[in-house]
Amino acid sequence: MKSFTSAALFLAALATASPVKRQDLDFVFQITGFTASKIHNSGFCDYDFDVSVPGLLNGTAHCHAYLDSGFSGATWLANVYEGAGNCDKAGITWTFNDPILEEEDAHLNVTINGYKGLYTIPADQIIVSANDPENPFDEDVFYGGPEDFVITKFEKVEDKEE
Repeated sequence: MKSFTSAALFLAALATASPVKRQDLDFVFQITGFTASKIHNSGFCDYDFDVSVPGLLNGTAHCHAYLDSGFSGATWLANVYEGAGNCDKAGITWTFNDPILEEEDAHLNVTINGYKGLYTIPADQIIVSANDPENPFDEDVFYGGPEDFVITKFEKVEDKEE
């Protein structure tokens, strides 16, 4: 009974765990050259960036994705789900979420060696440009924020068993 109570307390503590704070870690994820855009007159979106983490990752990894947002008139960037974006170094995954509602923030999450870096992109940095008001399918959408930034908010993630 004692071990059951201990296990229950442990699981309760785990469920309420908060993200790892930057001061608990001796690294940041450095993102450089970040671009995200929907191709003109197309539903396809292109993502590109480099990530480096001195002390956790040897060298720099290049990450890329090319995905369909659903249709050419989309006013959002395609979501990049776990495994859909590629990096040229093993052990790195990333996701991107741009809500359909233009006033909501987008999110870039990069996971390296069990640490998920969480980065919020303010809604006003996702730019929607109507090229031709007569043609609703002629919308350009792109990330208009800084190309270089650091991720300082983290969550520890569990390794997946295969």
